[in-house]
Amino acid sequence: MRYLPSQIRKGLQLLCVFVFAMNSLFAQEGLNIFDAYSVNDGLSQSFVSDIIQDSQGFMWIANRDGVNRFDGYVFNEYRFKTSEQTNKGEGKGNLVSNSSSGVRAVINRFDLKGYKGYSFFKNSRQELLLSHNNGISVYDPYRNTFRMVLEDSSYINERERDWSVKFKVIGEDTTNHNLWVWRPLKGLYALDNRTYALKRIILYPPQIFKRGLVPRDIMMDGTTVWMNFEPGELLALNTKTLRLSTYCLPVIGEFPVMRNLNADSMIIASPGHIVVFNKKQHKYTDLPFEDKAGPFEPVVMEQDHDGNIWIGGSDGVLIYSIRRNEILQHITTFNTFETRSLNNVRYLYRDAADNMWVGTNGDGIKKYSPHKKVFNLYRSPFITHNMVRSMYKHDDGKLYVGLWRDGLDIYEEGGRFLERISDFAEKNRFSVNTIDAICRENYKYLWMHFEGKYLGLFNVQTKKFENLTPVVDSLGLPEQRDYFSPFLFRRVNGEVYFNYGEYLLSISPDTKGYKASLVHRFPGEILNCYYEDYMGNQYVGTQATLYAKEVGNARWKIIPLPTGTVVKSINKNAHKQLLVATTRGLFILDNNYNQLQHYNSYDFPALVNDYFYGVLLDDKDRIWVSHNKGLSQINPVDNSITTFNHEDGLQSNEFNTGAYFKSVDGELFFGGIRGVNGFYPRNFRDNPFVPKVIIKRMEVLDKPYESDTAISLLHHIELPYNQNTIAIEFVPLEYTNPLKNKVQYKLEGADEDWVQAGTFRMARYTNLRPGTYTFQVRASNNDDRWNATPTTLEIVIRIPFWQSLWFRFLLLLLLLGIAYYFSTLYLDYKIRHEKLKLEKEQAVDQERARISSDMHDDLGSGLSTIRLLSEIAKRKIQDPSQTREIERISEAAGELVDKMSEIIWAMNSSNDSLENLIAYMRSFAADFLEHAHITHQFSIPESIPNVKLSGGTRRNIYLAVKESLHNVVKHAQASEVMIEVKMQQHSMTILIRDNGKGFDQEKVRLFGNGLKNIQKRMQAVGGQADITSQNGTIVFLDIPLN
Repeated sequence: MRYLPSQIRKGLQLLCVFVFAMNSLFAQEGLNIFDAYSVNDGLSQSFVSDIIQDSQGFMWIANRDGVNRFDGYVFNEYRFKTSEQTNKGEGKGNLVSNSSSGVRAVINRFDLKGYKGYSFFKNSRQELLLSHNNGISVYDPYRNTFRMVLEDSSYINERERDWSVKFKVIGEDTTNHNLWVWRPLKGLYALDNRTYALKRIILYPPQIFKRGLVPRDIMMDGTTVWMNFEPGELLALNTKTLRLSTYCLPVIGEFPVMRNLNADSMIIASPGHIVVFNKKQHKYTDLPFEDKAGPFEPVVMEQDHDGNIWIGGSDGVLIYSIRRNEILQHITTFNTFETRSLNNVRYLYRDAADNMWVGTNGDGIKKYSPHKKVFNLYRSPFITHNMVRSMYKHDDGKLYVGLWRDGLDIYEEGGRFLERISDFAEKNRFSVNTIDAICRENYKYLWMHFEGKYLGLFNVQTKKFENLTPVVDSLGLPEQRDYFSPFLFRRVNGEVYFNYGEYLLSISPDTKGYKASLVHRFPGEILNCYYEDYMGNQYVGTQATLYAKEVGNARWKIIPLPTGTVVKSINKNAHKQLLVATTRGLFILDNNYNQLQHYNSYDFPALVNDYFYGVLLDDKDRIWVSHNKGLSQINPVDNSITTFNHEDGLQSNEFNTGAYFKSVDGELFFGGIRGVNGFYPRNFRDNPFVPKVIIKRMEVLDKPYESDTAISLLHHIELPYNQNTIAIEFVPLEYTNPLKNKVQYKLEGADEDWVQAGTFRMARYTNLRPGTYTFQVRASNNDDRWNATPTTLEIVIRIPFWQSLWFRFLLLLLLLGIAYYFSTLYLDYKIRHEKLKLEKEQAVDQERARISSDMHDDLGSGLSTIRLLSEIAKRKIQDPSQTREIERISEAAGELVDKMSEIIWAMNSSNDSLENLIAYMRSFAADFLEHAHITHQFSIPESIPNVKLSGGTRRNIYLAVKESLHNVVKHAQASEVMIEVKMQQHSMTILIRDNGKGFDQEKVRLFGNGLKNIQKRMQAVGGQADITSQNGTIVFLDIPLN
């Protein structure tokens, strides 16, 4: 090659690279990475004979120890009851811890009615049927139990007793309501698919039964049952007419497996042959195949999301393309470190999200998820020695990984570890044992750069190493600090650039071997990385800044970056934008080195870390960066960012400086502290399937909530007021990558916003107040796609009985009854009291009437007689000097008669009314003022309320008015008086105004007894008297009318 013209040599090199890339592409992209579930993860037994997904989304696995229900995190176990005793609470399940992590699961240990030969079937009503050696059971999701619908514990013979399968449901005829059950040693059972009653039994033809033949496989297709008893033949039984047809297919070998493809064709796999049979034309196509490791015996078939047929058997899985009629792949291992794992496949099942479940004989379950982002792991068996510093995928498809202090690891395609070459195994194999950089020289040699200035060539064929450090020493460079990051970069002209402290060096072949040259010295700098684009522009990243040397310019110039920025990696995209990965994020620079974008965890929280180690571009020009929290994919078109971590299959969350590489076929490699991850971004598919969230369990006061119906199927529950501390466990049923499923929940009435659930997938609430709450829970898949409709559960915390409406109503009735009782007593007391009071008042009134009558009759007549006799005596005496005493006697008697009249008026109960009082005052005022020759006006309201006033009240009011009028006559020297009576709502006012001279208020305060008497009389009746002197005298009386 060295002696060919350079253009031809380059062309041949590119051709070899292209051929290698195509081969690598086909082989690598055919790899399938499987997740594994074993007894260590909770599977009850490792021989898996059947798998199915129920209507709720749970996965069911049958094995020799019973059946398991799997939610992606926990295996629930259902077993046959081996004891004759019955324990309390049997059938409800027990809460136990079945893993070291303490995850609790409901284990219904004693619910199965059979103890072997388990197989599943989901009927048209989405019911889960379980066949076993004692019959058929149907699963009741409401009670989480299995109920027998066909019971038959008898055996035809010892062969059936020891046979692995006794009953198996093979199909359903919904038109005729038939459920078809295969009994291998007897024939077919037709059950009513509604009642499960046995309708009829179809025995094998006598000629077959006599020979003791048993179908190797059987398949239901509408009303036709396809069977194979012997190699080279295929039988079709019409279940309506019982007509049996035989087809000769010589290519069918021993123990074939059949699967229906569509209405026209079916596929039959047997050792060495894959046959597609046209059921209508009765023609077939045959694809012979050979397994170099030995005969491949098919056991089961399933169709994947691409329409290919997976054929599981004794040596893994064959993936057969119907369209191309060829085997695309033979999967012989379900891990990345063995050529052949324990790969005896017994069952295949594709779930609703296109995940392919593989049941094995002795190695549990394997699961292939086409929508999972697959990061192939390259990790040596040396568990604690996988600190990766560099890697390179060579022409031979092998991956060469440089380690820190552990030499070189070599892997074949797919990740299987081949060998480790280090100084520990062979002294002085390398210059030092830390390989910091690797790059290609040609198909035979790889360049390796070690710690310090050590450099050499590694022969990939002979595994010999040629130390070229003396060539570097010949430059006579001063000793550099040893904490720089060595790199290698092979230029288009064949030169290899590498670094040594502040020096950028090159090495290239010459006539004597190799020579080293100084490219450039960067004083005071420590070089970390180098990049050269296809135009020849050169870039160097250091511990402090970024340098660039453009084509046609001999000088290196500094590209300013923020202070403290360490450049770790450099790349360029299709838009000629410079990508600079640093310890402060990723900088995107244009042709003039202006900053277009700065990706960092502050402005873009999805990045979660700023300490970037490497930057690569995939085939769609999307950016991939490694850091201390995993790998991030950045789409510069919309700035969307997706971050992957160890839950996605990464070697660790932490990656290393310089450990990144992109192969010619588009595979990206990133190395870290626990190995290397390789992946093809173009193979990544977005997962369109969103999880369905199931409420799995509920605790009340830290005890399981007991109900006749499974909590997952309840929509409403009620709890007493004192059971207000609850815990709800939920699970998202999406199996692509369960560790990446996210769950949010919210209790309406308690939570204001969605709460992010942790790894325990449980919500807990304490001391909930009485009321109605709605618990909502939703989930997202591994691609952050959330389900639009959350799962809901209405929870009612009942109020205490003393706060209930009925209790309050009864309490109100009780209080009303008590109130009525006491009010009745009180009213009775009041009535009796009022009756006594009335009787007393009547007695008083009668006594008042008697006294007033007696006073009128006796005292009145006597006083009148005295007055009359004094008048007569006065007339008979002629001497005027002697008549004065008689006149005084007559006047005194007259005054006594008037006062007695007032007393009699006050004492007489017939006068106890407001109307009588006003009339009496009006009569007195008219007589009194007219006699004093004073003009007066007496104003009263048109209507006077019917108010009863006692004698004392009437007398006090009357005397207060009388005293006021006496003062007018005696002292005011008035010629006119106005008396105005007004009625208020609960009172009466009397205004007495004259036009006299008024009075001296100071003298009245000291000597005015008359006015004081007026105020006292008002106080006696609860009223007020206001007496003022202003342009005459004003007396205002305010009297309450109670």
